[in-house]
Amino acid sequence: MKSLIKYSWTLIIPMAMLISSCMEDFLERYPLDAMTDATYFTSPNDLKVMANGFYRLLPRYHFQGQGNGAQNNLLDANTDLQVGTAPSGFLFQRGASGEAPATDGSWNGSFSWIRQINYLINNARRVAVNPESNQYTGEAYFFRAWVYMNLLERYGDVPIYTEVLTTDSERLFKARDPRSDVARFIIQDLDSAIVNLGWKNSTFATSGRVTKEAALVMKARVALFEGTWERYHGAKSTPFAVTGQDGSQFLQMVEPTIQQLIDRQGTALFTNGGPFNEPYNQLFSQQDASSSQGVFLYRIYDVNEIVGHNFYDLVVDNAQAISWKLVSTYLDKEGTPQQLSGLPIDFISLNSLGENLDPRFRQTIWTPDRGPHQRIPGYQTTPTPLPLRYPQLNNVFSNNFTSTGIRRWKGAIMNENEWRNGSTDEVLIRYAEGLLALAEAKAILGTINQGDLDKTVNLLRARVGMAPMSLADINTWPIQYAATDGFEPSESNIVNEIRRERVVELAFEGHRQRDLKRWAIFHDVINQWKPKGAHFQEFVDYYNDPVALAEDGINPANTGVWQLRMGENFSTFSDGRINPFFRNPDFREDGEGYFIEPSRVYLSPIPRNEIEVYADAGYELTQNPGWF
Repeated sequence: MKSLIKYSWTLIIPMAMLISSCMEDFLERYPLDAMTDATYFTSPNDLKVMANGFYRLLPRYHFQGQGNGAQNNLLDANTDLQVGTAPSGFLFQRGASGEAPATDGSWNGSFSWIRQINYLINNARRVAVNPESNQYTGEAYFFRAWVYMNLLERYGDVPIYTEVLTTDSERLFKARDPRSDVARFIIQDLDSAIVNLGWKNSTFATSGRVTKEAALVMKARVALFEGTWERYHGAKSTPFAVTGQDGSQFLQMVEPTIQQLIDRQGTALFTNGGPFNEPYNQLFSQQDASSSQGVFLYRIYDVNEIVGHNFYDLVVDNAQAISWKLVSTYLDKEGTPQQLSGLPIDFISLNSLGENLDPRFRQTIWTPDRGPHQRIPGYQTTPTPLPLRYPQLNNVFSNNFTSTGIRRWKGAIMNENEWRNGSTDEVLIRYAEGLLALAEAKAILGTINQGDLDKTVNLLRARVGMAPMSLADINTWPIQYAATDGFEPSESNIVNEIRRERVVELAFEGHRQRDLKRWAIFHDVINQWKPKGAHFQEFVDYYNDPVALAEDGINPANTGVWQLRMGENFSTFSDGRINPFFRNPDFREDGEGYFIEPSRVYLSPIPRNEIEVYADAGYELTQNPGWF
């Protein structure tokens, strides 16, 4: 709010002009000399120009010269699915202070965007109503919901603003609205967006623009998020519980929302397997997502503007490896949990896992039987990587290594011209999320049936040839679900199995931390967790075999330098799995592991400066639990 108080907003149209002129993507540029106060908001194109600026709110997950800190290989960082080359500072808060920072760009920046969006919404009525003006008005409602959803996730209670305030308005010091009211407001905005927006690839919902489908999935995301937050935080009496609310009113919104989408989309999913016959993997590697069935919101990149994609980094050894926690989550191909399937889970190779587990495992995680990089179809030869089929385990030989030995494959691009300076679209909202939201909401409410599973979970499984989920079978499984693994012991088997399905289907798309927080188990999963990797012996068998190395292209005279020896550079847990952080005593077998503060980690602090500004004006802006 401090930014709203300090700066004048009377020049909102010049601001829109600046935003529009800075757009580096597909959105049209508008002649600056044509944008004057006298002519603005007289045509649908005026709405379009201003709406174009709001697309800057969408994340950009590639490397850029100017940089924005977002990368598509970091979306599930700071969760139990991804592991860096050193312990995460965010997940290692033992002894950390609960003092709030003085400033926070997320708070100020969000309300700056909200004011700009409110300006469009409040002036849209000046333009004649028609399908084109409706599209851009709908986009404004969608983006206001997008910003408020980010605020809700981050801060919980926040003030709701729908008008364009002047700098002397007392309403600038409005108290924080309860999170339930904020969630209802977001859903109201999304309802307005749904009414106004066109379906994907319709006349005005053209490539890259917000669609009715995206707004429907977003509405389900918000309803599921708030409904489960209220349910689980309330049941566990956490400091973040919502008094008098159990979340059911929000959970009941999910089914009719996604059913509207199902009535339109049906069973249509992306099925082009590409050179690897892997449709799930290839969904995230398309240059033109406009033809990708089930992709409803995506970011288009202009090949002439990109300094460098980072889609290739999804398959090379880098700082974000995959934890054994994810590997152990996959069911076998018959749809049975590994602990019930008879698989030798104490030691089974990555290749065997790829052969025996849910096909999405092999389409998400690199398996060595793919061979060295340069033998992969479509691979370009420069720069030439080391000709190895197994990831490098530490920086003895290279600055790039996969600390757990488990490397990602999902969404990788091997063609040099594309991954280096390409135009692969970034998938942001897709059909699968909506289908899984419907299944989870109905499972929690106790109304789910086999037909619901067939049109949601089993539709996604059929695309990759995975055995269907059977409600009758799941109910008989003798499994003790543990909160440390992301499950809820007090819930039914089907609720927990749909949680498992979310992990498998949505891995590395940025949903995991949100899920753990809304389920009120983030601290259960992280506290005392010591990340594990693959079985070390599997890597020894490869790297210490000079014949295997020579066959893959290593000079026979140099094979000896690749030998792995336990001790200075490598260590394992007692079960033989790699310990990526063995040098840190907290992460050894008897160490304390990670720690996050349960009393405050679920919400971010309100910046101190904002609280002080309110106090100076005679108002109160409350702080979040656990912070001061």
